[in-house]
Amino acid sequence: MRKKIKVGIVGFGLAGRDMHYAGLKKGLSEIVDIVAVYNRSKINRNTGFPVDNHIMIYNDYQLFLNHPGMEVVHITTSSGSHKEFICEAARNGKHVICDKPIEVTLKKIDDSIAECRNNNVVLSVSFQHRYADHLLKLKQVLNNGLLGDIVSGSVEAKLYRNNDYYMKSSWHGTLDGDGGAALMNQGIHYVDLIQWLIGSPVVEITKGIAERLIHTGIEGEDFGYGEVLFKNNAKISILSGTCFRPGIDQRIELLGTKGWVQVINSNVHMVCWDGKNQIEQFNQTTGPEQSSSSPAVELENHIKYFKSFYSALREGKNIPVPGEEARKSVEIVLGIYKAHETKAKVKIPYNIDYKPELKE
Repeated sequence: MRKKIKVGIVGFGLAGRDMHYAGLKKGLSEIVDIVAVYNRSKINRNTGFPVDNHIMIYNDYQLFLNHPGMEVVHITTSSGSHKEFICEAARNGKHVICDKPIEVTLKKIDDSIAECRNNNVVLSVSFQHRYADHLLKLKQVLNNGLLGDIVSGSVEAKLYRNNDYYMKSSWHGTLDGDGGAALMNQGIHYVDLIQWLIGSPVVEITKGIAERLIHTGIEGEDFGYGEVLFKNNAKISILSGTCFRPGIDQRIELLGTKGWVQVINSNVHMVCWDGKNQIEQFNQTTGPEQSSSSPAVELENHIKYFKSFYSALREGKNIPVPGEEARKSVEIVLGIYKAHETKAKVKIPYNIDYKPELKE
C-alpha cells in the first residue's frame, strides 16, 4: 500500500473547514493524511467543527510549514492574502492547492506562479465546478465539434447573499480582501467555466458594469455584467450578482453553428446537434452545485477535483487547473471592472498592476 501524502490546511473558515477539510476526510482518507491546520485565530477542537486529535493546530505559519513530512498545503484564506501564503509555502518546498480565485490582481498572481516555478513545486486552484458530470461530458461534446463553432452565449449566476454575509466578515466585499465582490468571489466559478468550455483566449472586454444595488455598504459590486469577445469570435455575456432575492439559479447557454446547449445549475437541460435533441446523452443528473441563497456547497465535485490533483501529483502528470489556467478568469473579471471604470473597451492583455477602485 502506498504511503499517504501528508497535507496541511491554511485557514479554517468556511472553505478550509467545510470544503477542503471535510472533502479530504470524506473522499480521500486512503490517499492523504491531514496532519496540520494553520489559523490566525485560535481553534477549539472540541467545539464547532471538531478536528481529529492527531492533527496539530498552529497559529504560527512558519511552525506550520515546518511540520514534519508535510508535502502539500491547501490555502483557503481571504482571496487577497493568497500570495503571501503561496509564496512562503513554495519557498519551504510545499506543493499548493489554493481556493478560488488564485489572487485579486494579475501582478500578485504572476508573482505566485513564478515563486512556485522557481521552487519546483506545483500550484493548482480549486475550480471544482469543472468536475460536475454533465459539464465534463459537455466539454467533450464541444471538443468534438458537435455544436460547431460557438457564435454567442451567456453565463448567469443569479445569487443572493444577505447583509450578514458581508457585514459580519472582515473581508467579504472589500477590494483588498475579496478583490471586488459578486464577480470576483461567486461569479469567478462561472467565468472559469465559460472560458474553459469555449477553449479560446479572450481578446477584448467590450462592456463592463459593476454596481451596488442592495448591498450599498460594501466596496465591491453586488451586480456585475460584462460582454466578452473570444479569439474564435464567440461573443459571450457574463452576469453575476448577489442581489437576486431569494437566489435564483446559475445558467450557461452556448449557441453554435451546428447546435446549442442550455445548462442550469451544472445540469444540461436542453441540447441539440445533428438537427435533433440529444438530451439522452446527458442522462445522469448531478444536482445543483451551489445554493442560490447561501455559500454552502456539496462536496462531490471538490472530492473529484482533489482526487485528480493527488493522482497527478503521485504519477508526475499535469495537475488540474494550474496557476496559469486559473489566472484567466481573474483577468476577465478585472477586465470587466476596468471596462466599467473607464467606460471603454479593454484589450487583453492589459497592465498587470491594475487594481479596481469601483467608486460610485
